[in-house]
Amino acid sequence: MGVLAPSDNVSCAQFFDKAEDPDACKCKGIVLNAFSALVRSGVNEREAIKIVTKVLKYHHPSPSIEAKTVVECWVFENSHQSLN
Repeated sequence: MGVLAPSDNVSCAQFFDKAEDPDACKCKGIVLNAFSALVRSGVNEREAIKIVTKVLKYHHPSPSIEAKTVVECWVFENSHQSLN
């Protein structure tokens, strides 16, 4: 299936202040680690994204579409960095 690119060339940082700064916020690493662990344990990517979106929303309450967009962006960026 593969991870799909977020639409509209969205910048993750535009949705969450400091969510891109690992010194200020640990959520990005936690979300990516949880996503990887879920996928490795057999959860499909779509379901894993739903689950880790809930994790992000717990710490950064926001509209669901924004949190999901950020999670997809992080996962997409991370999957492309792994390939390089």
